[in-house]
Amino acid sequence: MDELPLSQKLQTANENNLKEILRQAEAYLDAQLSSAIAADQRAYTFAGLASAAAVVLIGGAYSLATMKPPTASMALVASAVAAVLIGAAWWAVDSARSVDFGFPGSQPENWVEDVSGKKRWETSLAEQCHHYDDLIVKNRATMELNSLLFNRATEAALKGLFLGGVAFVGWLLNLIYP
Repeated sequence: MDELPLSQKLQTANENNLKEILRQAEAYLDAQLSSAIAADQRAYTFAGLASAAAVVLIGGAYSLATMKPPTASMALVASAVAAVLIGAAWWAVDSARSVDFGFPGSQPENWVEDVSGKKRWETSLAEQCHHYDDLIVKNRATMELNSLLFNRATEAALKGLFLGGVAFVGWLLNLIYP
């Protein structure tokens, strides 16, 4: 047996309760929007830093490869770390891409059918609660995917930097203790 839609479950609530449910849903949607904007800013900042570091590493790799005598092994390590950082920047930007996101509120036009059909106010409010619930669920799924992409970006960058650092220390120890 199919479960009743949320709007039908809430229709029996009184007007004050429905208004409070809507107020809470709007607050939740506002919080989701603020969190999503902050995550996007964090992702773009990270992407900028990773890209800048990659440019520095590419310059360093060029210098290492063209100096006399060339240090090809470290040039390759610097190039590899730069490539990882560029990939991390890509994932970070992808995590902040434009997406369909639900906002609180509604267009007055959306109420015309309810008003002209003389729908019970409680029914209209219950349907708005259902709509907000759908938006909250969709926003959460979008934010979880973007979080996964951003976490992938930071993990890749940290692993690339760690492996590059290990290679550098190995190269340095080889110079000191031939």
